[in-house]
Parts: sequence; C-alpha cells; structure tokens
Amino acid sequence: MIDMRVGFIYNPESGSGKIEQNADYIVNEFKAKGHDIEVLKTKKPLDAKRYAIESNHDMLLVAGGDGTLNEVVNGIMPKAERPKIAYIPTGTVNDVAHMLGIPMNIKKAVKLILETGVVKKMDISKINDTYFTYAAATGRFAKASYDVKRKDKKRFGILAYIVRGITDLLFDYKMPLRITYDGGAIDHTFTLLLFLNGPRVGGRNLYLMKKSKLNDGKIEARLFERQRFWALIKVLTFFAIGGLVMRGGHRLSSSFYEIETLDPRSNIDWNTDGEKTEKNSVRIQVFQEAIEIFVSKRAAKYVF
Repeated sequence: MIDMRVGFIYNPESGSGKIEQNADYIVNEFKAKGHDIEVLKTKKPLDAKRYAIESNHDMLLVAGGDGTLNEVVNGIMPKAERPKIAYIPTGTVNDVAHMLGIPMNIKKAVKLILETGVVKKMDISKINDTYFTYAAATGRFAKASYDVKRKDKKRFGILAYIVRGITDLLFDYKMPLRITYDGGAIDHTFTLLLFLNGPRVGGRNLYLMKKSKLNDGKIEARLFERQRFWALIKVLTFFAIGGLVMRGGHRLSSSFYEIETLDPRSNIDWNTDGEKTEKNSVRIQVFQEAIEIFVSKRAAKYVF
C-alpha cells in the first residue's frame, strides 16, 4: 500500500472505550508504514459525517460501530472523488465488519488494513436522501436497533437489543403498501420489510442468502405479509434459520424499490444501518461499486 494521507475518525465511546485506549497504537502503526495520519475524534452525533465532508484525505480510517461508518459514508457519497475506507469495528453488533471479514480485535483489524487485506469496490444504497451501507428496515423488530439507550448498549451489549425486540412481540404491525421494483409491483399489508445489501442483519448470518453480493448492483428484499399470529412465527423463523422465507413472504432482488404507503394515516419509521432516518413512503436505489473499502481475502472471494 503506497503512502497515504489518512484521516482517523473514531468514536471514543464505542466499544466501552477500547478504541481510546488503543488510539496511540493505531497512529504509531500507520506512521511506521509511512502514512501521514490525522486524528479526528468525534464528540457528538454527526461529527463523523462532518469530518468526512471536510476531508481531503486519501483514506478515512473509521473506528466505531455501524452507525459511525454510516455517517462517514453519508459524508463522502456526494463527492466526485471519494477516499478509500478502512474500518475498525468497535460497536455492539458490527454487521458490516462481519460481512467484510474484519476482525473484532483492534490489533488484528489494523494488521488486515496495513498488511493482509485487499481493497474492493462495494455497493452503497440510498433511501430518499439518506445513504446506507447494508440494511434498511421497517416494521416488526426494526425499532430495536435504534430504540436502545446508549448506556444500556454499553452495559449489556447485544442483550439490550434482544430485550428491546421482545417488547415488539405482541405489537401488531399493519402496513398497507405498494412496492414497485425491477420485476413489477406488489400491493399488500406487511408486518416487516427488510432491504439488505448482504447476507447479514441484526447480528445474524443469513446463510440462505449466500448468493447476495456486496457489489452486484442489487439490493435484496425480504417482505413479510401480515398474518396475525403466523406472521410472528415466520419472522422468527427467518432469523433463526439463516434467512428462510416461508409462504406469505416475498424474496426480491432489484436495483431500486418504490415503497408507497396506501393508508394516509400511516406512521412508518425507517431504520437504516441501525439508525432512525426516513418516514412513510420512500425510494430505495443502489449505487453499484460506489466506495472502495478494505476487506479480508476470504470476504473478497465469497461476498464480492
């Protein structure tokens, strides 16, 4: 890897402070390889996005959770020339890092970036005016990823998300929608919509979606019709059995989706990369191979 101007964006609260404890190590490792590195520590929400917008670096080294990476992606996507992205995962779930084969251990992640990894071009999707890296969702369980207090995430980790998800079990999500995509249109009442750039979401590997690639210009949709009690069983089965979609569910693959609410009283909240973003009717589209990101050689083989 040639010498680069690196912007090191990190969230000091992510990972119970582990990244703060290892910040000097990271900086020294990059300097030892001949890179010029600037430290950009976040202090409040959207700092990572602001740093990315203002960046003139060749590479942005991002340490934090999926939300921090999402902010950086939203900062660079409007640019004509985008810096490469390197990611050190220190969040709670780290779905993107798992798909990219990036170790959860900080020192091993640094070694991948500096020595053993490869750079691949990855798709980025957009929902209305918001970009996302791997997932957009609404309906049953979708609130769990953003409706958990920071202190609970730090204290209980992924268990905090599970407990929050349990509170959704008895709530009847009822979303009358028209969904238009490459292959036509579907009108139905749904309980959960998932739009995925790759075969993982909510900390679960979706083995039955192994054909889904991170650079194919398509986003996978898994749509679950509202069927009272059976809808819950089918959603739980989907997560428990690696992405299995039973009768009453839809498997779609498309470069875009138009999701139109058919009830004027709808109050639909969208979750993208674990953060609350858009509401009600949306358009989702894919930007093929929009960013360059460091991944493991194994991930380069299986998800690209």
